[in-house]
Amino acid sequence: MIATLTRRLRPLRPVLAPIWHGARAIVGRDSRFSVPNLADRGTTALGEAVRVARRRPTPAIRALRSIELVDLGSAVPYYKARRVYLSAGARIANDLIQRRSLTTALELGPHLRSLIVGADTMDIVSSPDLRAEGRRIIHDATATPWPIPDKAYDLFVAFQVFEHLGDRQPAAFGEVRRVARNAILSLPIDWEMADPANCHHRLTEATVLGWFGPVVPSRIVVGNPGHRKRLLFVFEDLPAPEVRSVDQPGTTASATTTSAEPAASSAG
Repeated sequence: MIATLTRRLRPLRPVLAPIWHGARAIVGRDSRFSVPNLADRGTTALGEAVRVARRRPTPAIRALRSIELVDLGSAVPYYKARRVYLSAGARIANDLIQRRSLTTALELGPHLRSLIVGADTMDIVSSPDLRAEGRRIIHDATATPWPIPDKAYDLFVAFQVFEHLGDRQPAAFGEVRRVARNAILSLPIDWEMADPANCHHRLTEATVLGWFGPVVPSRIVVGNPGHRKRLLFVFEDLPAPEVRSVDQPGTTASATTTSAEPAASSAG
């Protein structure tokens, strides 16, 4: 029936296509000024006004709001293509933050904007274009132990980062267990890449779970479906590792820590 209807409507495609695209711009999430996004802007502005009027403190950490991700995607194409799974990650993070009263977070390898507002960040190099409010730790995540005290953070997040850590994922996750109480990690699952050496190629859920063993995720959420599927692995009340991670041969645990303020000002 659907095939028949599609065949009959095909001659009308030149007329219907512009109408369809216009309707999507009005009711969808991709346009900054669609009806749902305008409603989100109003709700956000009202909530902020109520917080200020009642003299409630600004939350120590929070995930980016849906409308903030839409605006980010409009400015940076990288984020437009990734809005769906990042929005899913933000919802999970905000649930954890509110339900468990989390106040500190560490984000590994954010691109140009940390998903967790107020989080400290860690990356192998310093990026002057990164927008992040917290402390910046310059350190290679594959070199363990990380220069961070035990259970220093309520929340750890890494979105599409762990697949880039070579064969050091188990050691890195041991450090996640050591420094954080809760965690969210997103990973590409079952991708077919032209280059078999690509770190995204045929990464399976079973392989990823092996990196985390013996710890089992509290839940696994589909960040986005399809041939570029991403799964979100959520961990609550992470147990500390039985044995402290050791340095990788040829590396040290030294790191550079910088304040977010100078880099943020230089980036405009």
